[in-house]
Amino acid sequence: MATEKLSPEVQKIQETVVGMYSENPWPLNRETDEEMGWRLKCLGIVPEDYQNKRVLEMGCGTGEYALWYAKNGAAQVTGIDLSDGSLAIARERQQEMAADHVDFRKMDILNCDLPTDYYDFSYSVGVLHHTGDPLRGFRHLVRTTRPGGIVMVSLYSKYSRRLLRAKQQTCKMLGGDDIDKRVEWGEKLFSGTLRKLDKRYHGLNTKQIAYDIFGFPHESLHSAGEVLRWFDDNAVDYKGSFAPLRIQDYFYAFSLPEYAVFRSTFSGFPVMRWVADLMDMVSKRIIDSESSIVEFPRPGALSRCLSQTMWIPFGLRFNCFTMAGIKRD
Repeated sequence: MATEKLSPEVQKIQETVVGMYSENPWPLNRETDEEMGWRLKCLGIVPEDYQNKRVLEMGCGTGEYALWYAKNGAAQVTGIDLSDGSLAIARERQQEMAADHVDFRKMDILNCDLPTDYYDFSYSVGVLHHTGDPLRGFRHLVRTTRPGGIVMVSLYSKYSRRLLRAKQQTCKMLGGDDIDKRVEWGEKLFSGTLRKLDKRYHGLNTKQIAYDIFGFPHESLHSAGEVLRWFDDNAVDYKGSFAPLRIQDYFYAFSLPEYAVFRSTFSGFPVMRWVADLMDMVSKRIIDSESSIVEFPRPGALSRCLSQTMWIPFGLRFNCFTMAGIKRD
C-alpha cells in the first residue's frame, strides 16, 4: 500500500512521543491477566474471536497485551510500534515466552505497510490519542482487518480525562517543552495522584507512571459519539464498550464473575472500589450472568451522555474508554 506523507506538525508530534517512550518505556510491568477477562466480556468479545486467529496490535509498546493474546490461544500475533526502547523490551519478553508466533515490528501506525483485509482481530489500546492524527491510525486499523473481523480501539475520554488534564497543564506551563522538568513538577505538586496510580500498578511502574502522566508530549481527547461516527464512516458495526455506555449494561458487567479478578486494579481507589463492590452485590441479585446475552445494542445519545458523565469522578482510574466493533462484509 502506498503511504501518504505526514504533515510537519504530525511528524513533530511523532518524533517527540516516540523519543519519550523509547527512553521511558511504558509500562515496564503490567498484571495483564487481572484486567483482560472482565474487559473483554464487557466488550462482547469471547475467546473464539481471537483464539486460533491472526491478531494485530497497533502501538504494541512493551508487548504485554500482544503476548497475552499469544498466551491465550491466538495463532499469529503482530505488534507494531516505532519506539526502539519499548520494542526491545517486547522482544525480550517474547524470547522468554518462546512465543515464535509473535512478531514485533518497527512500523509507523499512521503509515503501516500491512496487508489489507488480513487480520481477524485488530486493536489499539491507549496509543492513537498520542499520534496527532488518531483517525488516520484508526482507518489503518480497519483497513488491515478482514470483513467480519473485530476492531477494538481505546482512547482518552474528553469527559473523565478533564480533571487530570488540569494538573497536566500546570506541569506543562511550569516545565515548558522539557519533558523531564514536567515530570519533576508533577512529582512535586501531585505526588498523591502518582501514589494512587502506583498502587493501581502494584508498585511495579513507579517512575514510568510519572512520565506517562506528566511527561507526555501530546494527547487528544475523544467521546463515544465521535468514535461511533468513526465506526459508521469506516463500515464498522458497534459491538460493545468498556466502561459500558448504557446504564443497564453496568448491571450485566458487575454480575460477571470476572469482576472479582479485576477488582485488584482498584488498589489506591477505595471509594471507587466501594461503589464497584456495591454494584457487584446488587447486580448479582438481579441478573443471572450465565444466561445473559453478550450482544450489546448501540447506545443512544442520552445513554452515552449519562454514562460518560458518570466517568468524570473516576477519571484518574478510568481515563480511557474502549470500543469494539465488527467490520462489515
